Amino acid sequence: MKKFFPAIFLLLFFLSACNSAVISDEEQQSLVIGFSQSGTESKWRKRHTDSIRTELEKNNQVLYRNGYMNQERQIQDIRTFIAYKVDMIVFTPLQEDGWEPVLKEAKQAAIPVIIVDRHINVSDQSLYVTHIGPSFKAEGNRGGLYVSNHFSTVEQPEINILELAGLPDTSPTTLRTDGFQETISRDNRMEVVDTLYGDYIRMKGKEQMEKYIEAHDISTIDVLYSHNDEMTHGALEALKKTDIVPGEDIVIVTIDAQEDMIEKLRAGEVNCVVECNPNAGWFVANAIERYFASDNKEDFVREIYMFETVFSETNLDKIPTRNY
Repeated sequence: MKKFFPAIFLLLFFLSACNSAVISDEEQQSLVIGFSQSGTESKWRKRHTDSIRTELEKNNQVLYRNGYMNQERQIQDIRTFIAYKVDMIVFTPLQEDGWEPVLKEAKQAAIPVIIVDRHINVSDQSLYVTHIGPSFKAEGNRGGLYVSNHFSTVEQPEINILELAGLPDTSPTTLRTDGFQETISRDNRMEVVDTLYGDYIRMKGKEQMEKYIEAHDISTIDVLYSHNDEMTHGALEALKKTDIVPGEDIVIVTIDAQEDMIEKLRAGEVNCVVECNPNAGWFVANAIERYFASDNKEDFVREIYMFETVFSETNLDKIPTRNY
């Protein structure tokens, strides 16, 4: 019996050591990702956040921070990630400018960075690995194409368009405007007579639309081109106080494709919904996996676009459940 207990003890100790080694290897394979989201201003943004966190947390440890629509807060969150020495930083910038100093800090700390959704302006493109997101200009093109096709058989000397744009000086706003203008410019009857800025927020969209209705004859507007669904909801609320029938008296084109806006499309209150795909999670997780498996990281693909489509009265029966 005296020889039996030591043997058992040594066996258990050996197995314990083996298990510790296995756990240690698994922990080494698990990356620590710092993820900074710009805010939670819409159902789209919440879905975007959930998609990224869900996919990253499958194989990694994720440190998540919400910037609450404040760039300085996001910058401080990124500095926290740097201090924590994460393996990679993923962030969705609130605006384009102002990121270079903190990204230089990340580069000095040898922490790679991925930009998701909106673009950034930096003089040194090596400060980030890649950008993953929609083609905002293509979204504008698609909205413009719907308007062009809608009025192609309509004999009307002038087509007045009111643009409800998003947050000024951000890539979605700039590129959605450029793409829309590029397409409608082929028809010289079409003109964007005014541009309002609703910052991608429902209440701001409503306020801007109400002020416009008070100061202008809304009946002269043929098309409302809105840069996101939340602002469109606000604009629709403002239009309820007028005699204008949305979807009939005024053609409404909106971007995002939230479930509640698809319901407006089915009800005929809006005419066209351009999808902005929030499901970036798989693309982000896949890019991270490929980056760390790559032997030549300097030549990693610089732009990853996500697939998107358009919904209108022509394909109502083919619209999948949005889940946001």
